[in-house]
Amino acid sequence: MPSARNRALADWRGRAQRSFRARRPLWLASAVALALVILVAALAGVRRRSASHEETLTLEPQAFAATLAVAGTIVPAATLDVTAPAEGAVRAMSFDYGSEVRQGQVLLTLGASDLAQRRAEAMAGYLEASRNAADMADWARGPEVGEARRAVDEGAMELRSTQARAAATKALLDQGLVARDEYDELVQQTRSERLALQSAQDELKATLRRGEGAPRAEAQIQLAAARARLADADQQLAGATVRAPTSGIIVRPPADKGGEGPPVHVGAQISKGQLIGSIAAPGGLGVAFQVAEPDADQVRPGETVTVTGPGFPGLELHGEVVSVAGEAAPPTAAGGPLASFPALARLETPQADGAVRIGMTANVVVDTYRNPAALVVPADAIQGSAPSAFVMVKRGHGRPQARAVTIGHVAPDGVEILSGLKAGDVVVWTPPPPANDQD
Repeated sequence: MPSARNRALADWRGRAQRSFRARRPLWLASAVALALVILVAALAGVRRRSASHEETLTLEPQAFAATLAVAGTIVPAATLDVTAPAEGAVRAMSFDYGSEVRQGQVLLTLGASDLAQRRAEAMAGYLEASRNAADMADWARGPEVGEARRAVDEGAMELRSTQARAAATKALLDQGLVARDEYDELVQQTRSERLALQSAQDELKATLRRGEGAPRAEAQIQLAAARARLADADQQLAGATVRAPTSGIIVRPPADKGGEGPPVHVGAQISKGQLIGSIAAPGGLGVAFQVAEPDADQVRPGETVTVTGPGFPGLELHGEVVSVAGEAAPPTAAGGPLASFPALARLETPQADGAVRIGMTANVVVDTYRNPAALVVPADAIQGSAPSAFVMVKRGHGRPQARAVTIGHVAPDGVEILSGLKAGDVVVWTPPPPANDQD
């Protein structure tokens, strides 16, 4: 008979086998799941490694261009301003903004009553100044000098008469025929008349001086000013009818010339020199746009522009920049913290006759830089940042080596390399993985 120990061992083995057979399905499932996880991870690693493969580029000179895209507005390329020749109320208007006008055509008429009154006042001032200037020119024979001369002559005659009477009285006094008081009275009168004559002579000299030097020049200046006022009044009266100085399309004054105020209309009071409108030469169009502060140094006169717009689909206009303002435009509430500079490009528009109109929205692309033989590398190939930028260059079958480069202009299709590389160099880089592989 087996012993008790052997029976216990046999029972334990039986229980162990039954437990193993019961847990075998769970163990197999866990092993299969673990194998699947390892396989997925391996496949993902293979995909990432395949997505991050190295790319190479053998450099060759190629055309390179950098552009700047901005929004603009179609404007006249050349205009002639029409200003009010005088202050007054608008009595009649014979044009509409945006319409075509002919040279010499009546644009508006001002009320002439005020102008006629101003002309009469200017004439009165001119006549008075003319008389004054004539008097100064003939001052030595004028009434004031004549009166002063007569005072001198009368004083001299009175003095001589008194002196004669004093001499006769002195002779009689020496003979004892008259009292001494009578002689002393004549002597005192002689002294008084001599002083009066001296005063009259001084007054004559002063009167003569008023017709010479600065006073005479002042009279001439006043006459010239009065003549100018009269001529201006005549011109204003003649300009009560405002005519078009040239043929073209008359448009509202631009905002930078005061065009933000109320438009001119019948009954409006306008001031002398106020801008009524601008006449655009027919066929001459331009595009006005704003250059942001960071791009201000890139846009220069002479650079070519390409213009398209939703109002003239299918047309592509070309031209060149003619001006970039040296002073920033006045800030606006929506302008942001950076300054902007107004710019103007003149367009070549023979193919756009009638299709492109003033005020249309335009999309402007400015060619800020062109190089017909540039060395260009993809932006992903640039490592570091200027002035310490570098690229990896491969020679033969060796390992890629870092090469310091100088970066020029940057465009959507690549980065211009000014120095550090040459034609034939092989640039190596690893493009970044797709966005869905970076998780």
